[in-house]
Amino acid sequence: MAMNRENENNQLLQLLSENLQQLKSSWPILPSGIWNASSVMTVLRHLSELTRKSRQAGLISITDITQSIDNIITNVYQNAQQPVPADIDRLNLLLDDLQQKIHNIHQQKATTASNRQINDLIYLHKSNPSDKLIIEAIQNNGWQVLSIETIEELFEINSFEKTRVILIDTQYLQSVDQINQVLDQLSVQKKNRPELIFLTPDCDIEIRLQVLRTGVTQCFTKPININELISSISKAVSPPHVPSKRVLVVEDDESQANFATALLRKGGLKTLSITNPLSVLEAVQEFQPDLILMDLYMPGANGIELTQVIREKAELMPIPIVFLSGEDDMEKKLLALHSGADDFLTKPVRPQHLLATVKTRINRAEVVFTAGGKGYIDHSTGLETRKILLRTLDCCIQQYPANDIAHGIISIRFSDPEQHSHSEIYTTVLLEIVKVLNTTLDANDKIAHTSVTSIGMLIVRESTTAIEQFSTTIYNLIKEILKKSSTESGFDKFGIGLAYVDNTQEDTDAYLLHAETASLNAYRQQASSYLTHQDQPEILETDDKSPDQFQQQQFSNALLTNLIEFKEQIFSATDQSGNQVIELIPRPAPATDILLISDNIFLTAEQYQLSDKLDQYICQYGLNLLAKTALSGSAKKILLPISAHAIHNDTFIDFLKSELRRLQMVGTGLIMEFNLPALAKDLKKARHLFGELSSLGIDTLLANFACNETAYKVLAYLNADGVRPHFTLLKADFEKINDIATQIHSLNAKIILQRVDNFDQVSLDWSEAADYVQSSYDF
Repeated sequence: MAMNRENENNQLLQLLSENLQQLKSSWPILPSGIWNASSVMTVLRHLSELTRKSRQAGLISITDITQSIDNIITNVYQNAQQPVPADIDRLNLLLDDLQQKIHNIHQQKATTASNRQINDLIYLHKSNPSDKLIIEAIQNNGWQVLSIETIEELFEINSFEKTRVILIDTQYLQSVDQINQVLDQLSVQKKNRPELIFLTPDCDIEIRLQVLRTGVTQCFTKPININELISSISKAVSPPHVPSKRVLVVEDDESQANFATALLRKGGLKTLSITNPLSVLEAVQEFQPDLILMDLYMPGANGIELTQVIREKAELMPIPIVFLSGEDDMEKKLLALHSGADDFLTKPVRPQHLLATVKTRINRAEVVFTAGGKGYIDHSTGLETRKILLRTLDCCIQQYPANDIAHGIISIRFSDPEQHSHSEIYTTVLLEIVKVLNTTLDANDKIAHTSVTSIGMLIVRESTTAIEQFSTTIYNLIKEILKKSSTESGFDKFGIGLAYVDNTQEDTDAYLLHAETASLNAYRQQASSYLTHQDQPEILETDDKSPDQFQQQQFSNALLTNLIEFKEQIFSATDQSGNQVIELIPRPAPATDILLISDNIFLTAEQYQLSDKLDQYICQYGLNLLAKTALSGSAKKILLPISAHAIHNDTFIDFLKSELRRLQMVGTGLIMEFNLPALAKDLKKARHLFGELSSLGIDTLLANFACNETAYKVLAYLNADGVRPHFTLLKADFEKINDIATQIHSLNAKIILQRVDNFDQVSLDWSEAADYVQSSYDF
């Protein structure tokens, strides 16, 4: 197998040389300066082949050159011009560079084995086919890589003197501390310390956070974008010469300008200061700064006016503008930011703060400018991303009332590639499906890769009937593709969901989420066609049912048809921070006629053996609300009541992980409330669940907390994040309340009071002792 891979690799490099010769045979037309269509298209075709094969081999240096040549030729030819001498000279230099690069690669491949004992890279992994492609791409770029499979082999290596990068699969995360200890010794000895880069088989936020907490910033998710990985390795192995960043200081006070420039120069930045604010445009044009540091109040023009003028020019938009002023009025600061500035620093400012702000803003702007639209394209499929689909959908909703046409969102759900050993085959099949889907779309349609397991499409047709016919067509097309590939790939499951854009939803993403929910249901049920969001589960006949059976069925149907409503109760922090907790109180909609046992929805769900479904229903609603508050930037937490039955539900944590992954968020900001007396029957399982929730960033709260010695021991054992004192303690005296608060806070827990109907039910002393108190009493 290894020999076959090596033969394929050698063949690929040979094809590069052949394509280069073909390009050179067609090249003479370019220096002549008289270009015709057929000759230019021949050159572009050979360039395209060189680009494709170099990308396949992970040879980014070759790819960069071929694309540069392609851009020059295309720009001249598309403008119906003939090249100028400068163009010809530039093309000839690039061709010489291309020949030299390909020659060097062949020379490096011919390096004798005796010289391969010096390793530029070490790759710690469990062997699989995709890893061999990574190794070959590294070798193609002229670097030597040592492939190992155990931590012991890494520790046995005598010297890391020449090693610049260590690639590690995340399955070795538990050993990172040991690895760092070994590498830290190199730093102590003032020797080269290799950079760590992690490769992970999935995009699980938990894994990514674990990697980040080790101090490693680079982590690539499989399937690996080879060119991006090689680019990162290249920066570590052969650090590029980075030009100094340039800062333009606009300050009318010469002494202040000198202070800022001296500080910035000491931090390694090139500076130019001007004291005449009216010359700012000329200075920007000549100095070409990476950032503008500007005072607010200056004679002739203030900084806000200058910012507005600068932002009028499209070519100057990428330049960050940071204000440095003694102004402390918040309204003025906000006005400066609204004018187009990126940050506002108030004098006096610490030198470290100023330098860090300037450098961070420059680096961030450079990354954004360099990336361009790259963040909007999914490299595995070539499709646009979820963000672009949502933007298009948003525009569609805004113009929808003026259009007499139908809009629909279609979601196609596939099986998780991580469930299959043939991930390369999965990618191949997915690309085939994408190719077919692209041929079915109209000009106004939009397609995007919305998640690891799904594709989303915005479909615009003359009627809903046409959209439904289209949905049926793509279902049959995908079914045929998967049917042909199932024997080789081992998977043939998929589901299609459809939601109509009817302008009834306040949030744009609701339509896509509806379609994705329908596709997930279709996937689970293996529906014979598509499912729409309006499709409701079949309601069973209720004739000859007992009252209990009827109520159970009503409750179950209410969960399936979104007829459980939520009342929101707000609790505000007592520390003047402005933070709030929104408690969600579930109850059936009046139309359901559900009779609750003791007016308790959880007791009723337990009676009908529907506790698990109710918990999931509450979590879905709460997480969606949390995602919305996060987007609004408000400092709010969501409090969800969860049944004690969750500690016995083996699928509860998996469900939460799935929902967090779907919403592309972590659980920080979510609080789950459990009734302490109900947990007392199995504290061991409760402790395990609380630990799992904590790892997801979800806080836990113990309700009906008795505030006695036993309760405090349970709080310490479960390591909960907060409590709600029992209702009988809400009217306690000052000494009792103070003692309770001292005990609870000593265990690093917060106090959120019980919900009451009016303020007379709560002692005023709780307003100082509790961390969160009820904001209103209109429940």
